[in-house]
Amino acid sequence: MEYAADLFSSYWWLLFPLAFFIAQGWGSFMRYKRTKAKIELLKAYAASGKEPPAELMATLNKETDNGKEWLDSQSNHGRNGGGGGVFVVILFSGLSAVFAFVGHEGWLGDDKSMYFVAMILGVLALAFLFSSIFGRRRNRD
Repeated sequence: MEYAADLFSSYWWLLFPLAFFIAQGWGSFMRYKRTKAKIELLKAYAASGKEPPAELMATLNKETDNGKEWLDSQSNHGRNGGGGGVFVVILFSGLSAVFAFVGHEGWLGDDKSMYFVAMILGVLALAFLFSSIFGRRRNRD
């Protein structure tokens, strides 16, 4: 048990890329399920002899189904006052502040790595902030 604690304390930061890979895998699986459901729906239309709706055909004719409809609805929602990209900016800013605080207090021993993680999360927060500001401006054009 002591070995597992030492291993985790040395490599805790690997949880972040692992979570990213799991999230990407889950997204791929859900895209597969959506495409499979659309094909089954087309089969049902073909079996009944009816013409499928144009919207369904338009979603299948896209080159890639990468979840853009979700992102478009989020950005439109954010433009109407719902805060599409604000959540991500606040999330990364808060995580950056937490890691900086933990590094300052020295709770986990290695304060340099905590500050390093805080800087990375802060840069990500800034990147998402600029992306949401300039992305909205680009979408209006």
